[in-house]
Amino acid sequence: MKVTVFLLLSLFGLNFCVYRIHYIVKEKMTWNDAQKYCRERYDDLSTINKEEAEMLSIYTDSVYHLNWVGLYRTSNNSEKWIWSGGEMEPIDNWDSNQPNYDSENCGALKQSNSKLHDITCSETLSFYCMEVFAPVLVHQNKTWDEALDYCRKKYTGLASLSSEAIVEEVINETITSQTAYVWIGLRFMAGHWFWVNGDDLQYKAWFVEGEIQCPAGNLRCGALDREEKLWKPADCEERHNFLCLKKP
Repeated sequence: MKVTVFLLLSLFGLNFCVYRIHYIVKEKMTWNDAQKYCRERYDDLSTINKEEAEMLSIYTDSVYHLNWVGLYRTSNNSEKWIWSGGEMEPIDNWDSNQPNYDSENCGALKQSNSKLHDITCSETLSFYCMEVFAPVLVHQNKTWDEALDYCRKKYTGLASLSSEAIVEEVINETITSQTAYVWIGLRFMAGHWFWVNGDDLQYKAWFVEGEIQCPAGNLRCGALDREEKLWKPADCEERHNFLCLKKP
């Protein structure tokens, strides 16, 4: 069983940004089996920074005391820990007295305090998988539905902006937009707003206080105001540039 936990943007290199989408897989496996599972169904076991660790602890059921992440060390260098996907994310979130530098060569996230622990790789734990995406601005003026269809055909879908960090960084991607507003994957239907890719809507950045519970019939598609860095309900038939997600 798997559950989408949250969407967070991270920076790799100088100016290249990517989204990491994390999933909790509740089935218990060894670290090696978990890595194989993630690589077959997603991209890899999760790479996480401090902020992601805290968010994962919030959104994951607390009964999962320890969950595998994509952290391990090789036998030929007992002091060097690396990420399964090869990312250069700093590893500076160890719990007190961790790592132990014994036979515990795989990393797990402790839910109660969002800290990393070294664990024997043969232990069976639930685990986090990740998918990695990059935002891309499309310089075409389309309706919201046309933008969604374009993104799904050319890339993976319209972008969701489900954290303040994502909004701040994605703004840089919209500098060259030819329209003041940019379509994002936010839609109102059946009485509520939602991200079309299923991401969590706990973070909100509307123009007005609170979520717009009952927008006018024609204002049921979400757009990003790139000047104000806020969302607005817009007429789905308006034509704007739009943000897609793609595999980097």
